[in-house]
Amino acid sequence: MTLLSLRSFVAVLVTVLALHWWLLGGFRLGLWPGESDSADETVAPLSTRMIAAPQDSPAPQPPPVPSAPEPTAPAVKAVPTQPNGTAEGGSVQPALVPESESSGTTADPAPVNHPATESATLAPPAEPAPPVAEPVASSDRLPRFAFPPPVVLNYDVFGMSDGQQNVVGAAITWKHDGENYQASLVVTKFLINLRQWTSKGALTAAGLAPVRFGEKGFRRAEVASHFVRDEGRVIFSANSAPAPLLPGAQDYLSVFIQLASLWEGEPSRLTSGDTLSFQTIGPRQAESWMFVVSPEERVTVPGGNLQAIKLTREATGDYSTKAEIWLAPQLAYLPAHIRLSEPNGNVLDMVWTDSQIPQ
Repeated sequence: MTLLSLRSFVAVLVTVLALHWWLLGGFRLGLWPGESDSADETVAPLSTRMIAAPQDSPAPQPPPVPSAPEPTAPAVKAVPTQPNGTAEGGSVQPALVPESESSGTTADPAPVNHPATESATLAPPAEPAPPVAEPVASSDRLPRFAFPPPVVLNYDVFGMSDGQQNVVGAAITWKHDGENYQASLVVTKFLINLRQWTSKGALTAAGLAPVRFGEKGFRRAEVASHFVRDEGRVIFSANSAPAPLLPGAQDYLSVFIQLASLWEGEPSRLTSGDTLSFQTIGPRQAESWMFVVSPEERVTVPGGNLQAIKLTREATGDYSTKAEIWLAPQLAYLPAHIRLSEPNGNVLDMVWTDSQIPQ
């Protein structure tokens, strides 16, 4: 045999052996080893997760159940024989008795008590319904307050008294350190203080909590009101009778800051037509001020043309004063315009001119 024929014979033999080997195990040649391993790995976690869910249910408990077939039979028969059990609902109890017995194989009377407890456990699904009806209207919950930053607001004051017009200046100064506040309203003319209001107190979750309010006129001694909160009353230095101190009470000056803090905290809490009331403490007496909210409007004052929310307090008596206040968002809802009207025709207008940082 020549060398060429020998090589041909060997090539044919190798080809035949490879063909047989492929026929016997070649169905695995089409898969990469990584693919077969990855296929097994991806299926395994899916199978274990699917099994984990049945494990939480009492499926593996059937073995103990056949061990106690005898107690279940008498328990089912005992339920209809007891009048109390059938009165409560005999059709429900037999279904519940096997479950209570499988949980504990004690005396026969136990299954009669278990349905009552288990029927009580069926009640909770109906309990989630009541909490849905609990939401409280936004006007009933406590408001959020956001106190304006310290500022000095300057005003021109135009007063009409006894037919004569007077023009003076005024300034509202508002300071606080996050816990306590001080505020003042000073009316001046030719650098002379004609009238001065002062208020000081604390900043709380319910807004301003005044401690003292004072009023001083030109060439007059100061009179003050003291908020004695631990006694629940207001004491006046002008020898007026003490007044009971109500929750949320303000003084003649702090009421303006309280209104601004309320709107700054929740601008959309109150809308046109809503009302809000304060016990308002003056230098000699306590009053109730009720404000009515009007639609937002634009006001023109020396400081500019501002959008503002109008609040109106109507006069409540022959000698009561009507108050109109315009709260401007551009001023952190502090007043851009205040108008006081008396029944005798006297009118006082305070219009905002500019602001500055207090010293």
